[in-house]
Amino acid sequence: MQQYLQVFINSIQKKSRKPGNCFAVAFTSYEPEEGVSYVTQSFGVEIAKRTKKRTLIADASQLSRINIMQYERVGQCCFPTDVPNLWNLPPAGVCDEVEKENEMENRNADSFLPALRNDPFTNAANNLQTLRFAFDYILLDCPALTVSDEAIFLSPETDGVMVVVEADRTRREQIQNAQHTIKAADGNLLGFILNKRQYTVPDWLYKRL
Repeated sequence: MQQYLQVFINSIQKKSRKPGNCFAVAFTSYEPEEGVSYVTQSFGVEIAKRTKKRTLIADASQLSRINIMQYERVGQCCFPTDVPNLWNLPPAGVCDEVEKENEMENRNADSFLPALRNDPFTNAANNLQTLRFAFDYILLDCPALTVSDEAIFLSPETDGVMVVVEADRTRREQIQNAQHTIKAADGNLLGFILNKRQYTVPDWLYKRL
């Protein structure tokens, strides 16, 4: 994991291609339960520690259902963690009160905001643009490609996509499909992360013990 992390940190030192001087990366996998959340959390902690810059781990599903297009709402949905310089936009449930406030305000708003809220992907993209001006690094925890379109839609809105691959589970054709899917969506594929690799003790070593 440390080798992947170092390569990743080297790549994010490059200038962002999006506004806000923030580097946003989406983490996903081809199939569910390949360890995307674990990898995203691990990378977020290390990036915050090593760069000492404002880093956000954001649940992509939650990003599509709330409204933080107003900058002052960032602090209502993004919470500091025990790790210095690391914030978290958690899954549904934590920001429900903010969501209720949004509903009340939008009842008297013009038709523009409700129209955006009816399109969760557009809402997520707009929220991401706001967050770019509040953080230096954003790591999006996205569902697997086979169960959700969030990573596909958000890939061109980010500076790159990392695909988590589970050792001894993900097949070669699935990796190729993930690569083609992201490129077809005009996403920037940064690379693959091999997760849950088992370092077994070789037989010859047992014989020497």
